Amino acid sequence: MRLFLGIAAGAALTTACLGYSHHPQYSIQHLLNTPTHHPSGKSVVENDEGDITCQDGAGMKSHPEEHHMWTLLEAVINFVGPALLLLCTFYYMSGDKEDSIKVKAQSNQEVDKDDDLPSSTCTHSTIKTCPIRERAREEGLVLYDGDWYSVAKFVPYHPGGAEVLHQYLGSDISFVFHVMHRNPENIMKRRKPVRAASMEELRALTLRREEICKEMMEEYQLNYSDKTRHETPPSKNFTTSFNLEAFEIDAHELYQQFVEEGLFKPSLFWLVQKTVLVLFFLSLSVMGMKLLPETTPISYILPGITLGLFWHQSGYMMHDSEHHNLVGNELFNDILGWMYGTVFLGVNGAWWREEHREHHAMLNTFDDTGFKDPQMREDVWIQNKKLVPFYGQELIHFLVNFQHILFIPIIFIAGRVGIVIDSTLTERKFRPWTILGNILHVLLHYFILSQTSHPLLVYAFASFQQAILSLQLLGNHYARPWNTVNAATEGNYFIWQILCTQDFACSKWTRWYYGGLNFHYSHHLFPTLPREYFHVTTPRIQKLCEKHGLPFIEIEFIDCVVGMVTNFNEVRKEFARHGSGSLYI
Repeated sequence: MRLFLGIAAGAALTTACLGYSHHPQYSIQHLLNTPTHHPSGKSVVENDEGDITCQDGAGMKSHPEEHHMWTLLEAVINFVGPALLLLCTFYYMSGDKEDSIKVKAQSNQEVDKDDDLPSSTCTHSTIKTCPIRERAREEGLVLYDGDWYSVAKFVPYHPGGAEVLHQYLGSDISFVFHVMHRNPENIMKRRKPVRAASMEELRALTLRREEICKEMMEEYQLNYSDKTRHETPPSKNFTTSFNLEAFEIDAHELYQQFVEEGLFKPSLFWLVQKTVLVLFFLSLSVMGMKLLPETTPISYILPGITLGLFWHQSGYMMHDSEHHNLVGNELFNDILGWMYGTVFLGVNGAWWREEHREHHAMLNTFDDTGFKDPQMREDVWIQNKKLVPFYGQELIHFLVNFQHILFIPIIFIAGRVGIVIDSTLTERKFRPWTILGNILHVLLHYFILSQTSHPLLVYAFASFQQAILSLQLLGNHYARPWNTVNAATEGNYFIWQILCTQDFACSKWTRWYYGGLNFHYSHHLFPTLPREYFHVTTPRIQKLCEKHGLPFIEIEFIDCVVGMVTNFNEVRKEFARHGSGSLYI
């Protein structure tokens, strides 16, 4: 079914692109030769020699390089349609690959069981889970502030997703529960503990957390440390000097300080400020289409960039509202997320919320069945060596050989269209207001693009601008460690988030462009913290990391992009040695 949907979506996009560029009324050649008006009021038309001639014979020389640009543009449009068809078809074919993934993984294990794999492929699978956690998991219990709570019947109804709570069964959720919920104490008042945890249980779980954290740091030091000049490196003797209990006390104290300082309370003034910024870019785009002379490239470049900034900033606002960080009321946050996401950006806000909660709770993780972090998964490339067994189709084996070359072009050419289609067709639950939001998004952009005679060009430049946002969000985690979801949930939430995250270095004057998410440690360690306070909390988080010998990375955006491409190249080489780096015929 997904295959037919993919072919249909790709074919529709192909028809739109090719039809628009070849239709007699809208072709590039027609636009070049359509009579326009001279400032004197007389009609002007262009002849074959490249001259613009008035009806009375007065000629004005045009620039030949403009014709080359239009010819190149038409060639690009003709290429985009088939390219999108291929990408959409491949994407939806990949949705039916679960069985083939398992078969491929098993076959790889049989073929390569005697091979010496690199140390970076260690996934803690050789370490048995703590028996106490296994018993608690079977009973449907979670540990919170020293007491066991039964949540077995509540798992399917968990607002943050059943999968999240299921993966945390049997573990100590005290810290992650506090930082993931805005009013944790009020929520837990509604539940009664089954029993208090014994000292033996607490000691065993603590020792297990410490063991996993040290192993994570050993792997980090071996495969990820010192890969950037902007890193505050981890302590060389981390495995012998690190004290998990002292770190957890300091982390909890830092959280309490933020609470006492009122940093978890949203600011209405900040919300108004950012909403004005969003509408400013929209107005600037429409004004540019109306006022800029249509004979110059700036008439579609500037409106396209500002329309992209409108999407860009709307995406940040959708992000905040779906975290319930804009206002105190959850329903109002959801409405704002629908407006900023589904209507303004064109990305289903509810779809994004469901996946993003799992992304925070299970960052960069997987298990025997595949990915557990849905927002770090793509079907057209492999970003970590540990993920190779989960790509069972032969086509991806071929594409991996070129992923370091294709990564950025795919993001810029198909990124915008891909996420819009994905958020619409892969929604887990049907919601009528999503359809309404999609209709409003189409009507809004029909009005916007009707203000220009170059709608495709404006949309293309806007999509290129949004691609930078995609690179930013992927860059925060893409080249960071991956691990099993069992190890991540059984270890310390704070430490795993630190190891899998990095900040972007920028001045205070450019923070608006990155939406404050350049301070990504603050966001991932405290997801309910409004981003207007990130510049206050980040230096204190850095001090905590330095005190306990944990890494803290602050990297320039361009260095991050280079790092992602380099990482793709390293994975490609590793895949060629231990995977199946050629196309099977």
